[in-house]
Order: sequence, then C-alpha cells, then structure tokens
Amino acid sequence: MVRRRAKSRNSGNFVAYLLVFAVLALVIVLLLEYMDHRNGRPTFLLSHILPKKELKQTPAGHPQVESFHDKLISAMDASGISYNLVRDSRKRYHFKFHANNTQRKTLVESLKKLATSQGLKWKTEEIQHLGEEQLYLYSISGQEKSATHLFLITIGKASPAARAATPTAPASRGRLAIIIDDIGYNERGALTLKNLGIPITAAIIPNSTYAYDEARQLHMYGIEQIIHLPMQSQNPNLQVDPVHFVMKGADTNHIRSLIQRAKTQVPYAKGVNNHMGSLATCDRETMQRVLKVLKEEDLFFVDSRTSADTIAYRMARSLDIPTAQRDTFLEDINNGNITYQFTRNQILKVAKMARKRGHALAIGHPYPTTMKAIRDTIPAVRAMGVQFVPVSRLLEK
Repeated sequence: MVRRRAKSRNSGNFVAYLLVFAVLALVIVLLLEYMDHRNGRPTFLLSHILPKKELKQTPAGHPQVESFHDKLISAMDASGISYNLVRDSRKRYHFKFHANNTQRKTLVESLKKLATSQGLKWKTEEIQHLGEEQLYLYSISGQEKSATHLFLITIGKASPAARAATPTAPASRGRLAIIIDDIGYNERGALTLKNLGIPITAAIIPNSTYAYDEARQLHMYGIEQIIHLPMQSQNPNLQVDPVHFVMKGADTNHIRSLIQRAKTQVPYAKGVNNHMGSLATCDRETMQRVLKVLKEEDLFFVDSRTSADTIAYRMARSLDIPTAQRDTFLEDINNGNITYQFTRNQILKVAKMARKRGHALAIGHPYPTTMKAIRDTIPAVRAMGVQFVPVSRLLEK
C-alpha cells in the first residue's frame, strides 16, 4: 500500500513539473512571438491575432532603424539648422553642422527623446575643447549595439571645414591641392592638419597603428582623407610584407582583399594614392587589376608618381576613373633634404605653377619642418590668387 502511494505521489510530481515546464515554454514562445511581431517580422500565432505593424523596408534591411531615420530627418529639418549628411561604407549616417550652444542643447534634447521613444540608445561619444571651438560627437545605436547615426556639432568659431564650405568668389588664378602622406603612424596627424586651417587631404596608411583613430578624427574635423595604398617599390633593399602590399603581378582577389580591408580601416576615404609603388605602377597588368577594383569600389586614384615611368595616371584616364597626378614633392626625401627652407621654396614654386596652369598638386609628409613651411606660406600663396583645395577638386577623367 505504501509503495502505491509513493508511486502515486511521484507520478503527481512529474505531472506538476511537466505542467510548469509547459507553461514556461508557452510564455517564452509568446514573448518571442510578440517581439518579432513588434519588429515587423512574421510570426506563427500573433500575425493572425494582432494587427500587423507596418514598417518601412529598405535595402539596408533594418526596418526599425530606417523608419526612425525618416523621423530623424524630419526633426533635423524642423530645427532650421543647416547640416551635411553622408553615409559611410559601414552604412552609418553622419550629420555635421555648426550651431550655437542653445541650439545644440535644444536639438540634442529633442533627438534624445526621439531615439528613446523608438527603443534606441543615445550616447555622448566625445567632447573636445580646441581653442575657440568646442566639438560634440553623439551617437545613436540600435539593437545590435553598433552606431547607426553620428552627430558632429561644432560650436564657437566655425571650423576650417565650415569656412571652406562657405560660398566664396571662385578663384581666378588657380587651385593648389596638398596631400600629406603617411598619416596613421602617430596620434597627432589629424590635429596637426586641422591647425593649418586650410583645405588639405590626408593619405592614411592602412594597418598603421592609429589608422582608424586618425581617420575618425579627420572626419570630425571635416578634412578629406584617402587611402595611402602600399605598393611594391623598385628598390630591392626594401623588404616588404606581400600580405599588406600590392606586389607586381598580384592577382585581382588579393588586390580586392587589400583595398576592401583598407576601407574598413579608413572608412571615410573616397580615393587612393600609392605608397611607394615605383615597380607596381609601371606594370600594365598590375595596374589594370588595381584600377578595376578601384572602379568597383567607387574610389578615385591619385598617381603619386614615385617613378618617371609610371603608367597609372594615363591608364586611369583611359578607364574613365577620376584621377590626378602629383606635380612635386615638398621634401627631397631621397637626399635627406627635408629642411624648412627647401619645403618653403617648393610650395612657392608649385603655387606659381597653379597660378600659371590653373591647378597643381603637391605631396608632402608630416614632418615638423613641412607643417611649419605650409603654415608660413599660406598668406603668400593666397596673395598670388591661388586657392587651397582638397585633391578631389582636381580630379580629371
């Protein structure tokens, strides 16, 4: 008799546990169904019970974020603040604008409420005080915790980029672009270029220690940047890693992998110039492959002309790829001549070339003597009637 009662109790306990487990499983299923229904995804049960939530679908495949984006645009337009909007290679939206502190506070509060109401996260990423300017960087992130929207607000004196964007009378005597190569080896390059106060282009070395950090900083400052793509040199004494260089004869897949990886490290780049490359840029087959990939990736190409025998510029033009080529280096690196006076003379010479021909392109490096020479010659170059421009303003097809 005792055994029967024990057996009966065990059976009753088993049934009770089974019922509890079934109820918990049902609750979990219903919760997951509700979350899917709320986000506009089809469900097995709730799609037939609750009204379907309509969400705007987009190629990006994130209906909640894209629906929020439309509301965000409306809020920005309603604020009356003029802004620039770009979308980077990671499909993140970047809003950049200048405002006073009252406008910033009002707009930030409004956008923060909007993001919170959509279940998104608002975050203050960075605040910098640079002389008379203050830079504020905010972000909005979705369920995947990665930023989908970034806001760069400058208050105080307008930044060099904002001043450059202000409509001015067109230059009547020529345009001069300066590219500064080898950015990314230290964390001061972006700030150094910003302090020059002129439109300039930074060429960032992929795989360098500070490549991504400097790219992000340059983007905050509104300074144009390109990928400084390592390519094989004619110098046999230069031992390079083929994993990170475009070697002569490299196949298309390797080149594509290099460039796509570089785009993740320099995500705001719209173009490429060659780092070294005196052997690769003279080889027709190699350059055909490089330029084919650049065209696929919608990147322009600047021929640094590290060899007099380069075919890169001419080939880019024949393939209808926006391109430009260097006219002079600001330092005589091969002879170790990177002195202030040499660079100053080079800048004045290339400015005269720009005035005579209508445009010119110089390439330099972030040496202290080069930065000082550029800064000191700005008034003289402008007095010639020559306008400083980013290299993208000199592109030809």
